[in-house]
Amino acid sequence: MPVVFNVVYAVLAFVLGSVIGSFLNVVILRTPEKQSIITEPSHCFSCGHRLAWYDMFPIFSYILLRGRCRYCGEKFSPRYMIVELITAVFYCLSYLVFAVFQHTDWWKLAFSAVIFPVLIVLSMIDIDRFEIPYWCSGVMAILGIASIFIFSSEAVWYERLICMGVILVLFAVLVLIGGMGGGDLQLMIGASLLLGTRIFAGLLIGILCGAVYGLVKKYRDHKAEKELVEKIQALVEEWYENQLYRGVGFVTDGMSDIIVGSISDGNPDIEWEFLDEKVWVGLPDKSELSRMLRENITDEREGGFKIFINGDRIKKVKYSRRMVFGPFLAVGIAVSWLAGSYLVSWYTSFIS
Repeated sequence: MPVVFNVVYAVLAFVLGSVIGSFLNVVILRTPEKQSIITEPSHCFSCGHRLAWYDMFPIFSYILLRGRCRYCGEKFSPRYMIVELITAVFYCLSYLVFAVFQHTDWWKLAFSAVIFPVLIVLSMIDIDRFEIPYWCSGVMAILGIASIFIFSSEAVWYERLICMGVILVLFAVLVLIGGMGGGDLQLMIGASLLLGTRIFAGLLIGILCGAVYGLVKKYRDHKAEKELVEKIQALVEEWYENQLYRGVGFVTDGMSDIIVGSISDGNPDIEWEFLDEKVWVGLPDKSELSRMLRENITDEREGGFKIFINGDRIKKVKYSRRMVFGPFLAVGIAVSWLAGSYLVSWYTSFIS
């Protein structure tokens, strides 16, 4: 095909991707709230004014309006444009990879049209809500099952099932030790059926990206985490002194226990089921500690903490902000879908 046609089609793929990305913004915002993505018209969340079509032209409307509502001047999040741009780039790349650099594969283009929107939606919802929607994992699983029959020449069916089994065991262990969430497990099971052995390249990419981000995040959050530890410790010490004063609800001298808690959607909560009641003199006032934490910790979003108690004193408190991993797994899956075969070939030639 002449170069000019490929350029035109690549641009059209970019435009189509940007339009799809505009719709994905609606899905990302409304589906977690159980709102309709079809019947309710788009509107400004500040003034409520219904947006005209020219207010929602992908990418360019945001630039021309300088990221503000035309009617009230309130700022829009740049993420709207970022989602549109990312979707457009992936659609364009899909055309280049599966129609220009390779012999045109219409099935892979069709799969790409579904895979990338799903990965983008689950990534953004995971960032917002710390959860991956079941329907996103379900779509990935359906695509994975379909790929066994449609792309049977790439890998025999049992090879994909073996890859799924390895991923299932690996991620089940990570979920049990708290390194991953259940949504990550479900996502990777479907992706392993879709990608076969390429899933391991995607997993490596996701882990490396997540590790780099985790180090940066840990460094950035160190001060805030330290301040919150001090705040939790002061509250717990006050609570524990009251327990000691009443002579009930404290740890036996010479014994120790750990109180495990978490902050979810800004609400602190204690996981009392992990308490070792055998080392306590009476039962602690659970409702009082929960109340104190909820009333005084109101500006922290997501995290987990542990309160270490030795006898009549609070030994220390540890706190760590929660980190999402879905977006990094999505990056790995996207790269492996587009270039996984090249990565595997490069790696095998490198070690042989």
